[in-house]
Amino acid sequence: MKAFRLLYSETTRRQISRLSPEIKSIVRSRIDKIRSEPHTGKQLVRELAGYRSLRASRFRIIYKINEENETVEIHFVGHRKDIYEILTERTGKPQSIA
Repeated sequence: MKAFRLLYSETTRRQISRLSPEIKSIVRSRIDKIRSEPHTGKQLVRELAGYRSLRASRFRIIYKINEENETVEIHFVGHRKDIYEILTERTGKPQSIA
């Protein structure tokens, strides 16, 4: 299977850059897995339908797959305790993907 192209929001770039080196390494390896196997994460429901979530230790990587363009949009990386609430608050405000 062909690897998908990754697109990051500016928010996600900041979030990843602020992680500890140990967690950053785990997140990067999980993002590599998403690139080659985009359907690996679990589908989210209700107001977060259309997004997928993949575990990276105590953190979650929230993303969307665009099959047509063979891209994966990484929307959010954060701690599992509050990531879903934060993302739900932000879903009404479109994030630019760079």
